[in-house]
Amino acid sequence: MEYGFFLLGAAGLLSCMAIVFSVTLLVRHNRLARRYRNLVRLAQNQEFVKNLEKSITMMDALKERLDALTTEQERFSLTLRNCVRTPSVVRFNAFDDVGSDLSFSLAMLDGERNGFVFTSLYGREESRSYAKKIARGSSSSRLSPEEEQVLQEASSRV
Repeated sequence: MEYGFFLLGAAGLLSCMAIVFSVTLLVRHNRLARRYRNLVRLAQNQEFVKNLEKSITMMDALKERLDALTTEQERFSLTLRNCVRTPSVVRFNAFDDVGSDLSFSLAMLDGERNGFVFTSLYGREESRSYAKKIARGSSSSRLSPEEEQVLQEASSRV
């Protein structure tokens, strides 16, 4: 008998919890039943059903188009990595007897910092052109200060 009071309290607490749980389920059930009735009412409207089917077909077509565009975008992204993206030019005066900055260095790099540095030295008697291969932002050939400058400018924009 000494546990009777505790058992009665526990039974009462469990009953209250069961009532709260039942009310919660009843509210959810009523909400779902209302939605179901609305859906059944809409399903009886033939124009609504046709519009719904048309919308589903259009959504499927849009999904296919989006998948195709995503694939195409990925292909373009891979192609762009190998395209020249960062041209940079530095003009300078290579010889003291020639005025104006008629000589230049041009760096052309792709997304992986591969490309070349092209230098044209203009002189009164002759002009010379040099091309140096760039791999991963550096050259195996010795670069002039102007070539280093143009390479650094182009590399900073990759």
